[in-house]
Amino acid sequence: MANPQKENGFTPIANEILERLVNTALLGSEFQVLLFIIRKTYGYHKKKDRISLTQFEKGTGLSRPTVVKTLKNLMSRNMIIKIVLPNDNVEYTFVKDHEDWVVNTALLVKHNEFGSKPVLTETSKPVLTHKRKKDNTKDNTAELVSADINLLLESFSKINPTIKKMYGNTTQRKACNFLISEYGLERTQTIVEKTLPKTNGLQFFPTITTPVQLQDKWVALESAVRKYQAEKQTTINKNKVAF
Repeated sequence: MANPQKENGFTPIANEILERLVNTALLGSEFQVLLFIIRKTYGYHKKKDRISLTQFEKGTGLSRPTVVKTLKNLMSRNMIIKIVLPNDNVEYTFVKDHEDWVVNTALLVKHNEFGSKPVLTETSKPVLTHKRKKDNTKDNTAELVSADINLLLESFSKINPTIKKMYGNTTQRKACNFLISEYGLERTQTIVEKTLPKTNGLQFFPTITTPVQLQDKWVALESAVRKYQAEKQTTINKNKVAF
């Protein structure tokens, strides 16, 4: 029978942080990785710690691809900070100022490619929270999602290497902002990373290599995919042998 005792070690963490965490909608993997970072830092009375991907894998039981993606998600939410050291070593630190967290609850469970039957979503648009400067009354929406915009641009760079030159392009960033707000970051990334590499160059499919093109051609792409899937299913049915 387990019998944990504080005398055997404990992680000091403010109740205010715990209360904020339990009211923050995160994926299960995000909680696991976040708590592991807290354990490796606060648990050893440190503000930051050098943590390898292997340590994350062993400590959480998650696969390496899941760990990598989860770390990116937490960084985009400004809940952790990654510090790159010499020799490709990295340190991670937990952002305890929860008012600086960028919390996106648009997508709690992954959609199908075009979201025809999402398992669970809280809202169709991101819900963002962020500390506003007392002397600043302007809308900070663009600033709040800038990290997510960079993640989406990074996804586009896999099908269009020149996109790296567009990080400062206002038009492309506005298109990213629209896509994230309308469809959610993870859903849009799925389309960019998994759908577009298959459809670009195919007959009757729109060619899409930039955020602006995806914004303009989303409906056309969705229609072409559904038509393709329907025709494929029809072919399968015709080839079935009656018995």
